[in-house]
Amino acid sequence: MEILQGIWAAMLAAASLAPLATFGVVLVAYLTYRQRDRADRRDQWWKRAQWAIDAALDGSDPQRRLAGLKVLVQLIGSDLATAEDADLMSALAVEIRGQEGSGRHGAAAPSPLQDRIVAAAEGLIRAAAAKAPQP
Repeated sequence: MEILQGIWAAMLAAASLAPLATFGVVLVAYLTYRQRDRADRRDQWWKRAQWAIDAALDGSDPQRRLAGLKVLVQLIGSDLATAEDADLMSALAVEIRGQEGSGRHGAAAPSPLQDRIVAAAEGLIRAAAAKAPQP
């Protein structure tokens, strides 16, 4: 009889831990979901960034180049963008601004469009600087 009471006490003790164990499982599942969601969102962000980088580097189509720069400005403002992304975008914008100023790109853009491209590149530089960590 004493053995049965001991077993019964152990079962009651185990049953009292069940809600805590359930909470632990739910917490781990939630954290896993959040990590996966962020990874998926970051993957989509990077796909958009790749398109925008390709567009911004398109020397043959100034309209596409301008669109790519404008998309990059929006993307760098996202919470998904990292400091390394900001450094990359800044370097890209500096290069594009230099190309537009020197006329090294493929097709010569009309002056007003060229001015808009340079302004967009400067906007990207400012946005990237705002994203970079301050020392």
